[in-house]
Amino acid sequence: MLTDLERKVLRILYNFPHSIKKRMPTIRELEIKTGKDEKTVRSVLNGLVKGGYIECKDGNTQNIKIIMTRDYDSPYR
Repeated sequence: MLTDLERKVLRILYNFPHSIKKRMPTIRELEIKTGKDEKTVRSVLNGLVKGGYIECKDGNTQNIKIIMTRDYDSPYR
C-alpha cells in the first residue's frame, strides 16, 4: 500500500509530462511540488521502484517509466 507521499509523487509523475513541459520532473521540481527535501524525494522514488510502480534507470528522473498508477492494496478502490 502506498503512503500519501508516494501516492502524491506518483500522481505528479503521471501528470507532469501531460503539462506544457512534456517531460518528467527533475528532483528539484519534485522537491518544490512536494515540499520535501532531496533525500526524502529520492527515498520515495526508490520505494516506488521497489513497489513496481515505476522504473528509473541511472537514478535520473528523465528516465522514469511509469508501470502502474493504481494502488491495488488501497481500501479506496
